[in-house]
Amino acid sequence: MRRTLTIAAALTATLAASLAQAKNITVWVIDGTSERPYFLQLEKAFNAANSSKGITAKVTPIPNINDALKAGFLSKKLPDVIMLDGPNMANYVWSGQLAPLNPYLDKALLSDLLPAIKDQGTYSPDGKMYSISPYDSTVLLWGNKKYLKEAGVRIPTSVKDAWTLTEFQDALSKLSKVKGVTWPLDLKLNYSGEWLSYGFAPFLQSCGADLINRKTWQATGTVNSPAAIKILTTLQDWKKKNWIVPQSGGDNRFFGDKTAALVWVGNWMWRDHKAGLKDDLVLIPAPKFCGNKQASPNGGWSWAIPASSANKADAGTFINFAMSTNQVAQYADITGYIPARKSATPLSKVYGKGGEGELMAEQAAAIAVVRPVHPAYPVISKSFGDAVLNILNGADVKSELDKAADAIDKDIAANKGYPPFNKK
Repeated sequence: MRRTLTIAAALTATLAASLAQAKNITVWVIDGTSERPYFLQLEKAFNAANSSKGITAKVTPIPNINDALKAGFLSKKLPDVIMLDGPNMANYVWSGQLAPLNPYLDKALLSDLLPAIKDQGTYSPDGKMYSISPYDSTVLLWGNKKYLKEAGVRIPTSVKDAWTLTEFQDALSKLSKVKGVTWPLDLKLNYSGEWLSYGFAPFLQSCGADLINRKTWQATGTVNSPAAIKILTTLQDWKKKNWIVPQSGGDNRFFGDKTAALVWVGNWMWRDHKAGLKDDLVLIPAPKFCGNKQASPNGGWSWAIPASSANKADAGTFINFAMSTNQVAQYADITGYIPARKSATPLSKVYGKGGEGELMAEQAAAIAVVRPVHPAYPVISKSFGDAVLNILNGADVKSELDKAADAIDKDIAANKGYPPFNKK
């Protein structure tokens, strides 16, 4: 009896010691309605797979996460894993806030990523990855099939089959005459912040311009180039013709009262559009705004490890799990975003072969352009976004783009070129 009690006591002590050694890593994620069910599932699945190995995770959605991250970086009080907006990665790395992920990521995972997702997470000065997104995003045209048929407009079905600029303008002109259509096109001017850069950069990029020269890291001559001025003048002309939903038009002109025939927006609107238009919903690839070139934006919120984390290896275990093929496919089908891993796409009901979102996956793989991976990106984005909004509200196109170029270049100069980005 005494021996039995001794063995029981020893087992209890061993279990207690094991529990004491168990690591609970903390994870901050975005607080989105569509993402919340996924993160609940992720925490449960990770803990079920890893608690016997002595690792568990507490996943916490954080409202206003950008503000929380800024405060956390200043105070050095951050969790072991964070989600950050992909284009902000370079600024965080430049200021010494993130740990490189390469020592902790599986090689098979890295080779399976979409190229633009790998580019988004790579810091060019040292070639290391500091963030990794479970999904990709894209922007295309969503159409009301009923209106398009009434207007006699051809509906493209693949990236190669996309409208030219001439065809696009002809479609807008015809749609403007269809009964029930107040505006042929919604560019989501009711959005603010990153959308104005993310959503409108492809117009420039498909015409050979960009937000900044990615070799010299100077904006003058690129964001305000003749090609950039020309395409944004075209958009301004469309606005003057009353072809574009105004900023005051609200969010649901396309899927709500159906007074807009087309909308240029991303995959996050999938559920609202499907619920609003049902069988009349059709996806149309990004147009060829200049010649045969196309561009779509990419990327989004990404996993990263703060430099201050004391549990980097365990944080890496969590990120590898969250980036597994199965989890990436689940993220896609629960949230509506495009899988970031090639092997996950066939597993997705939405984005796999024959799925309703197959065109989005095609765009992400073929014409995605990563946002500039540079510490000045927050200034680049805001300066260009402000210019776009002012232009579509009637301001002089060249003056606004000159102003944006000047603001970007002054910020880079004030930071001495953001070394080592100043090394040509």
